[in-house]
Amino acid sequence: MGRTVYAEERLYNYLTSLAKPDEYTIGLILGQSVGQKDFIVHLAKTPPPLGKNVVEETLLSSTTNSQQNVTENHIKSVKDIPESWVADHAKHVTRMLPGGMHVLGTFIVGPEDTIIDSNNVQKLRSVLTAIHKNLSHNKYLCGDNNEEHLILNLNSITQKYTCKSIETSKTGMLKPADWKFQAKATKWHQLEALVDFDRLFFIAADKDPETLKKQLQNILRTVSDIIESSLIVIEGEVRSPDDSLEVISKSKKDEKGCKNNEKNNNDKSIQINLYIPCQEKNVSSDVRITPCSASIRLVGQLVSRTFVHQKANVEEANTAIKQDIIRSLASRLEMHWDSLIEEENGSPEENITLHEPPRRVLIALPESKVTLSDYLFPGEGPQEALLSLQELLDLKVQESNVQKDIELQADPTEFYSQNEIDIKAVDLGTDSSGSYQMRVYITGCSIAILILILAIIIHKIY
Repeated sequence: MGRTVYAEERLYNYLTSLAKPDEYTIGLILGQSVGQKDFIVHLAKTPPPLGKNVVEETLLSSTTNSQQNVTENHIKSVKDIPESWVADHAKHVTRMLPGGMHVLGTFIVGPEDTIIDSNNVQKLRSVLTAIHKNLSHNKYLCGDNNEEHLILNLNSITQKYTCKSIETSKTGMLKPADWKFQAKATKWHQLEALVDFDRLFFIAADKDPETLKKQLQNILRTVSDIIESSLIVIEGEVRSPDDSLEVISKSKKDEKGCKNNEKNNNDKSIQINLYIPCQEKNVSSDVRITPCSASIRLVGQLVSRTFVHQKANVEEANTAIKQDIIRSLASRLEMHWDSLIEEENGSPEENITLHEPPRRVLIALPESKVTLSDYLFPGEGPQEALLSLQELLDLKVQESNVQKDIELQADPTEFYSQNEIDIKAVDLGTDSSGSYQMRVYITGCSIAILILILAIIIHKIY
């Protein structure tokens, strides 16, 4: 039995709007995969390439370049589809997806039934393989969910569509897939969490010097392990992995007396808390002194908002929320180190350096409660988010639809003042309760969503 794919009718209208009599348009299928079912939230057209030597920066700046009268290379044949270009598009779009959602495949609109021709199928398989490999290179983007991907073809002349699934890493044989456009919108459970970071990473004095990028990658690996090991608490209770979110959500609504207010119910989110388990340690035997030359402090708050399908269970929710936190942090750090022109070595007079990666903003998809993310550097505003949405997702939205204040910008003076802190006063994390267990809480909150500040503070340790 093949896959069943559910999508809203507005996406069919979008596909037909891309139809041209003598050109091909390729794009990405975005959504959530559950067993043999796929729930599609958006179709994102891949921008036409601007030249043969495609680099990552070109994809992001193609809007600017097109305004400078740069000729776009429209795709006249399936064999002309640039694989690396589409793969780069998939990476950038994955950064914008909430946890639990992925690039599920590609769609192609053109003047023929594309997936009838074996050469065309082989080319599309190569495109999907390129996407698979590109997303596999960075596991912290959580973009590579499975090896079976979708191919959706719309014949621009007959207006008929066909969908197949294909395994990119095995035989590559096409399998049947039943794509259903439906008038009724897919229902989603909205999960909310607020993650507090405040962790110090020491750099050993006898360690070979590393670039800032390498140091941030080490931090990302450590934080990812912490998040993966965390205990998920849903609406204040530890739940069984098989518990239904639908039952939990209904119970929450009943408790608040909202049974008859369907509109109000649909907007309710499920609150998530993450708790980090700490191992018992024998302080007398585990304490050791390590000479350090510097330290990096990660501090701030990260807003997480994810969506899972109506019949999802607790295990699926746990996976989605952890993916969202790790993906969001990885996206910010990667964008930050890519933006650095050169390493900041500092000077003895200025031994604290503040690094402020981009903050998250959210944008709701048309006629949907599902939100996608963009990331704004200090000084950037909603206009930059609108450009990214148009270029990467082919979405035109109003500035008022950008939820720009869920995370606020940092106040640098607060962190530079720490240059005067006496290092000897730093708490080594001993639990005052006498259990010798350092407690770290990463907690979700439904009020006062503030800011993600990722402050990388490097200073001498005496």
